[in-house]
Formats: sequence, structure tokens, C-alpha cells
Amino acid sequence: MSLEVLREQNIRLVTEKALECFIKNGINNTRVSDIAAESGLTQRSVFRYFPSKDDIVIAAAFCYWERTKAYIARELRRHTDDAQTGIEQINIILNSYANMLFVDPEGIRFSLDAEVVLYSVGKNAHVINRPPERYEAYKGPLSQAVRRGLADGTVDPGANIKQLYYNAYDSILGMMQRLTVGVPSVSELDAHERLESMCAMFTREFAAKK
Repeated sequence: MSLEVLREQNIRLVTEKALECFIKNGINNTRVSDIAAESGLTQRSVFRYFPSKDDIVIAAAFCYWERTKAYIARELRRHTDDAQTGIEQINIILNSYANMLFVDPEGIRFSLDAEVVLYSVGKNAHVINRPPERYEAYKGPLSQAVRRGLADGTVDPGANIKQLYYNAYDSILGMMQRLTVGVPSVSELDAHERLESMCAMFTREFAAKK
């Protein structure tokens, strides 16, 4: 195994173990020595790959978004077929994203924790409300569903698609983060209803006008 391959493997290992530690214990309660121990490496080795703990947080946040993207793609495959229109797929994707509040609340809480911690050191721009995939990449599930909808006529070609894309992800994530920190008087049923309503609203904004 080459040194470069070993380096990439260790960076990935440290990132994944850091994400597990941050989700389980919180960022502030996790020391670099904890991450090193979980990775089976020395603390010195970890700092060889990451200059600071903040850089580990950034890497962990991107790792989390990659997991989010993979989850949405799995849900899309599970709930869709070739007969569905682009707008139908958009609705499924947005609701799958919102459902992460109930399947992975600790991960959503980590995403908020990461924003707060990185904001305190002036590095929040790296990850703040980052969608699972940049719209311009055209690789993510929502980007592909939008393109399908434009082709089959179910998505409004006159809409500001890029703005809707980011607004949908940012708004849904923001509500999920708010709900994970215990908004008073919001039950799980209320949370489901509020998120479903938001997803429906954005689906209507994407939809072609009749």
C-alpha cells in the first residue's frame, strides 16, 4: 500500500470516527485524543492529517452531508419508479429529507452544533446550511428530479429553480434543527405536520402552473 493511499484511508477513518464521537458526545465534549483513540491512531498522527480540531469538524460535517445524500438517494429508489413525474419525485425527496428529523435526530443536532462551533471561530461559511449536493453539480437526487420535471413539463421553467433548490434545503434543515433543540409545545405529531406542510409548499413552488 502506498503512503498516499494510507493517508487517504486514515483521513477517512479519522473523519468517520470523529463524526461518531461528535454525534454521541457533542463537539465541545469530544477531545482530539478521544477521536485518536477511536481511530486507533496517536493524537500526533491525527494532527498530521488535520491542523486543528476545527478542521476535523469541517470534514465531519461534509461526511454527514454525504451520508444524508446517500439516504435521500436510497429513499428515492425505494419510493419511486420510472412512471413518476419529476414533480412527484421532488415531493418524495423533500419529505425524505425532512424525515431525517425522526430517523436521525442526533445527526441533525450535530449539523446545528457544527454551525455554532465553526461560527465562533469564523469558519461557518464552510458548512452553514449546506445542501446535500450543490445544484450546479446536477448529480444529487433533487437536481436530477428537477431536470426530469423540466423535461416532462411538471416543473415550472419560469421559476427561479436554483433559488428554490437552496431555499427548500435551507428552510427544511433550519426547521429540523430548531425542532431538535426542543421548541416548547411542539409534539412529534406537530413536527410531522409542520415539516409536511413546508415540503408541500416548496413542491407547489417548483410545480408548473396550470
